[in-house]
Amino acid sequence: MSDERSRQRILDILQRVVTVDGQPSHRQRIEIIQRILEAETDDFLELARLAGLSPLESFAEKNLTGICLYGSDLSNADLNRAVLITADLRTADLSNANFSYANLTNAYLNQAKLFSANFNHAVLTHAAFGGAILTNARFNQANLMGADLSDANLYAADLRYANMTGAAFCRSGLEEANLNYAVLRRANLTSANLSGATLYGTNLCGACLHFVNFYDTNLGGIEVEQARFRSNPGLSREVKRDLARRGAIFED
Repeated sequence: MSDERSRQRILDILQRVVTVDGQPSHRQRIEIIQRILEAETDDFLELARLAGLSPLESFAEKNLTGICLYGSDLSNADLNRAVLITADLRTADLSNANFSYANLTNAYLNQAKLFSANFNHAVLTHAAFGGAILTNARFNQANLMGADLSDANLYAADLRYANMTGAAFCRSGLEEANLNYAVLRRANLTSANLSGATLYGTNLCGACLHFVNFYDTNLGGIEVEQARFRSNPGLSREVKRDLARRGAIFED
């Protein structure tokens, strides 16, 4: 984000949140605006601190489209219902952050630390999570259509009812993850690890499941029409026959 855009974003937020004793202060606004305009930094978080804004509390429901927070520490931040379209959050520490109902369409979260982050009901279409740490993250009913989660660590993540149509999970760690009733139509899970995961009622129609590890995976009631399997540890001959009867394609 450019110097001008960072300042303007802070000023926009400031118009809604700066108060003194519960009442807007014109003098305070003028002083802080002057401080921001004269600051020798374009760092968004530093400008926010100059404005007296807390990343942990002040950005919920705010428009942060295109914001650059690369490598920032925003652990425990409240970004509930925030608009973060095309935001750059790569390598940021967002552990325990709240993104519920937020819009992160086309956002960049590559290699971010997202331990126990809350993405319930969030819009994450075409978001990039490559190499991100998402252990125990929650994506209940999130929209992850076309998202890239390749090489991500999703150990024990909650992906129930999430829409992940066309998403990429190549080489991702999904051990112990809960994908019950999730939609993974045409998703690419090549070389993903689903050992110990639960996929009850999951829709895998048309998905690529080459080299996926299915050791101790619960596959009860999954939909597999046109899903493509190859070299899958953990699938017995009996399970393969059952999946084939339901429309799965085995290419080994």
